[in-house]
Amino acid sequence: MDGRFDPPPVRDKYCSQGCWAVTSDFAGYYEVSGAFGYGDQQLGTVTMASEYTVSGSNVTSKPVSFYASTATTGVVFEGDLIDACGGQTGSPVDGKYSFLDVGDVPAYTSRFWDPNGYNSYWGGGACKSQVTQWSWNVPDGPSGHWYVYAKSPVLYSLNGDPLYRFHTAHPVDLPTDPGSGGFHQS
Repeated sequence: MDGRFDPPPVRDKYCSQGCWAVTSDFAGYYEVSGAFGYGDQQLGTVTMASEYTVSGSNVTSKPVSFYASTATTGVVFEGDLIDACGGQTGSPVDGKYSFLDVGDVPAYTSRFWDPNGYNSYWGGGACKSQVTQWSWNVPDGPSGHWYVYAKSPVLYSLNGDPLYRFHTAHPVDLPTDPGSGGFHQS
């Protein structure tokens, strides 16, 4: 057994609008599970998760996972790092954007950002947050794609220290517009 989960767990509640948690100064997660479709037609359900591990100035999102009850195509994971403290919109940090084209995913099958997840190393700001976006299409569905994005809880550097950490006193300290557990179609 490789230690990964299939499907990602919804730990303590139904996360229809997204759940963030900080489990220690150096670990946290985001997950969401819900239905998607268009108009009154539900096409399926999805569960997505990203777990964060902090080591010095490096933040790793691993596993980053996607699971759907219906076949999906064009599944893409995107990661970025933003310079943002709690309550701020922030701006992308140059050179930190990454993506993985997962491709087609059969129904009831998990896909992960393999082999290493999304890593971002940057020690240039007092605060930062990782952004993860999942997007997908449905075969024979309407044109366009669905996507969900989320910003991680904020990571802080105290007095310029290169050791970043989550603020465990405020475990859901999020940047402005932290993300959407709603499923958007574009």
